[in-house]
Amino acid sequence: MKKRSAQKITTALFLVYLFSTSYAFAQDTDKGVVHFLNGIEMSGNWYFSYRHIFEEVPPAETVHTNDFVLKRSYFTLKKNLNDVFSVRYTQDLTVDREGGDAGNVETRLKYLYVKAKIGLDSDILTNTWAEVGMVHTPWLDYEQDINTYRVQNQMPSERNRLFNSADFGFVIGGNIGAKMDGEFLDNVNDAMSGKYLSYMFGFYNGGGYSGLEMNNNKVFSARISVRPLPDVIPEIHFSGMTSIGKGNIPEAPEYQQFLVFAAYTGKQLTLNSQYHNGTGDFGGRYTNPADVNEALSNHGYSFFGEYKIPKTNFAFWGRYDHFYIDTIESETNRYIGGIAYRINKNLRLVLDTETQKIDDEKDNIYEFNLEISF
Repeated sequence: MKKRSAQKITTALFLVYLFSTSYAFAQDTDKGVVHFLNGIEMSGNWYFSYRHIFEEVPPAETVHTNDFVLKRSYFTLKKNLNDVFSVRYTQDLTVDREGGDAGNVETRLKYLYVKAKIGLDSDILTNTWAEVGMVHTPWLDYEQDINTYRVQNQMPSERNRLFNSADFGFVIGGNIGAKMDGEFLDNVNDAMSGKYLSYMFGFYNGGGYSGLEMNNNKVFSARISVRPLPDVIPEIHFSGMTSIGKGNIPEAPEYQQFLVFAAYTGKQLTLNSQYHNGTGDFGGRYTNPADVNEALSNHGYSFFGEYKIPKTNFAFWGRYDHFYIDTIESETNRYIGGIAYRINKNLRLVLDTETQKIDDEKDNIYEFNLEISF
């Protein structure tokens, strides 16, 4: 009841705010530009799916389920406060699948921060910025701008529960050298904004945006991306990422992850590969069952490819993941692929299949997804 009451109060306050600011919509029309709700920018991403799951349970049982699913729903408000500062508010809506509230749609915050353009721009440092609050972590937004099929499921490292996409803390980012040509960023791919090098680093609680801080440790996380031949093959870039700290449980086991990544981001063809190696994870899950203080070594790799068929709205794509945890010798393999049809810039249909094998358990998943972006 408390959760539902809080959601109702939040929704009511939000609606009051919308009505109280809507007057600006009709008033600010200078030079033909309409600023919605006093300059507030609204956007969203909704992921709906109809899926069949065939779960093979040892020794010889198969469990079949099928359902319509709200996978995720993000709702974002942004506003520029002045030429330097801006703010962002992002709601994350998902279905509660545990406890007495199972089946209810839960509302929680994913991003809630103030962002500043730092006046350090020079011939070397450009587009420097900082965020404070519930902020981005360095990796997943970057990867999801290359592999755009988050509607199917999480990216490999997040799905293997190594780190999260947002957390409480602060982060700084920018480019070293010039910004990449705007036409390339607009029409090909904008994952890496720097012409030569982009970076991002921050300090975080470590539990992710949906986890409480369970110890006094802070996690350092950073990414650096390099475009070696921007004037010859701008589609190629390489990245490295690291997270160093302690797992977010009271025992604070070791947490170190290192990831390398190579990508080709063309207009029709996208390819990437990655390899990671480390100890533990951000949530303190990968520990020795006999001693929770001992974090377990793990490693993995993944390959992704997409081909957009010229002069059509169709695309084919596929992905393979491998993940291995030492000591307990647990192995995960995933084979994912499908076809996508883009109705317009806001709507996309994705038909996919996935085979996931974790040790002796195997799932076969068949999905029809609707992605809505605005």
